[in-house]
Amino acid sequence: MSEPGAIQGETQAQLMAALWRLGAGTVEQVREELPSRYQGAYTTVQTLLNRLTERGLLERTREGRGYVYRPKLTEAEYLSGSIRRTLAGASNSARQAALANIIGGLRPDELTELEELAREAREARRP
Repeated sequence: MSEPGAIQGETQAQLMAALWRLGAGTVEQVREELPSRYQGAYTTVQTLLNRLTERGLLERTREGRGYVYRPKLTEAEYLSGSIRRTLAGASNSARQAALANIIGGLRPDELTELEELAREAREARRP
């Protein structure tokens, strides 16, 4: 699969967040899941879902007379890919400083969870 496109704008971000919560949904189900200020017309939501599909972020399957939309990747997969792409062009020292800044802002319980995930990742890399 080719690299999916980026989420563009707050409304698309809200649509993706709604689908990550739902797992899958029709245009109307996604629309109902949105915060009220993002609940545009049915056709507006449908157009934006179709754009996200074209950019490889969603897949759509025909069910009855309509479509059901599903994220092609998890929220964590999208975020990690986005961060990786952002950091790819930076110097080694800038990448390290940015990551240290993010880690430094974590709550103690989040830091404990991150340390556990890092340990699991190190163990998975061992031959």
